[in-house]
Amino acid sequence: MAAASPSPETPDLKKAEIETSQIMKLNDDCLACIFERLQDLHTEMAVSRVCRRFQSICLTQWRYSHSYNCLDLDEWREILPNSEDLIYFLQLMRPYIKELFVNSCLRTLLKDLSDMKIYVLPMVTCFYYEPEDVDCYPSDKSLLRMAQMLPNLRRLRLTTPIQGRYLSNFRQLQELHLYDDQHKDYELQQKYLDDLCNQLVDLRVLDIRMYDSISKLRLDNCVQCLKNLTTLKLNLATLKSVLYEVLELPSLRQLVVLLDTEWPNQPQVSVDNYDENDCLAYEFYEIMERKAKNIIGFAVDGYYMPLEPGWNAKLPIWTHKKLQRLAICSWTHSVDHLERYTRMTDLRLLCLRNCSNLNDDFLIKFIESCPRLQFLDVSYCRELTPKFLERSLQLLKLREPRKDRPDLRLTPPLLIYCELCGFEDFVKSKNLYNSADYRDYIVFADYFPFSERGLSFVDRGYQFDFD
Repeated sequence: MAAASPSPETPDLKKAEIETSQIMKLNDDCLACIFERLQDLHTEMAVSRVCRRFQSICLTQWRYSHSYNCLDLDEWREILPNSEDLIYFLQLMRPYIKELFVNSCLRTLLKDLSDMKIYVLPMVTCFYYEPEDVDCYPSDKSLLRMAQMLPNLRRLRLTTPIQGRYLSNFRQLQELHLYDDQHKDYELQQKYLDDLCNQLVDLRVLDIRMYDSISKLRLDNCVQCLKNLTTLKLNLATLKSVLYEVLELPSLRQLVVLLDTEWPNQPQVSVDNYDENDCLAYEFYEIMERKAKNIIGFAVDGYYMPLEPGWNAKLPIWTHKKLQRLAICSWTHSVDHLERYTRMTDLRLLCLRNCSNLNDDFLIKFIESCPRLQFLDVSYCRELTPKFLERSLQLLKLREPRKDRPDLRLTPPLLIYCELCGFEDFVKSKNLYNSADYRDYIVFADYFPFSERGLSFVDRGYQFDFD
């Protein structure tokens, strides 16, 4: 019997084979350049499914794209509405995701990831949980599962109330942020705070502030374990009993204190002798006294802190002159009491936000006396006028007259934050944001990036930075 003749190949099939064989002759760099020009992620994934080589090239591009470092499942669903595409992409990227952001219920996220057979995200070092539903509190069981899913987590931010039972299971944790500037139904339980302080030996940053009530947390049983802590943020009520132990922490570089909204009754102190101002400011002055030679920055909220005119006249920091960052906000007294800070010639950051009596003549003294000043925040200071800008520009040009030459540019321009200040309208009307005359010397911005929010540099309290 004659052998059956092979069926003739269609012209279209032959053409496709020829084109495929031709593209396969290109090296990986050429293919990567081609794939970079694909119109969207959906098309890239279709190409990656062709063969293992294409998948490897596409995966390399996705890995090194900052767009996919952070997993926000809700956002990824918008990019990839097809569930098969989402699962395929997530399973490929699973070993390379570095951050996890969640604004929905944690329990829902865990179920979705489990359905996709995603049980471990080994490279995730940052987890931010800020649910839009304020009543969606993470359960202890959910936190335990997250600790198993994120074995190498370094930075954890939780803004909802938690008991904290399994926080110590995040063994590699270096930063724990539990603060949110709104009401919480309850705070971390004391026994779990003790556990995490004793067990998380690499902890560097701890923020346990409670915004709208008296914090009941205490560090008495665990402060000695915080030897690696560089940043501590806590309520004044928590600090009072361990002030001196905290100041002795060998690695501490920043201390942020939130004043409690109320103050507990002091049964051992008579009403006649009780002074609320002393109760609020005692620790502030003690820190100034004991750490004077190490203080390189401090911030204070003048609206909440009971500081009287001349409060800083005898501070021990004057003999050291090491101050680099200074923020005194909502100061309602005469600015003459602040003039002594112009002696701090190493000042880099100055924030005088919402100081009602701040004027051109006083502020220009900082421009004259502080040649290293880089950041100046005068937001909400209504007494300032455009003349301050003109005088500042003249001073800066005299200091570095040929700064416009790129080869002679020695210092960065002064960044001035001027939201709702007296010369903001002038800056906008003259478009000084893009002025060639100003750009090498003064740059303008609205939002001050170093502070927490609003009229103050630090929420309702004070902050110290140490060298």
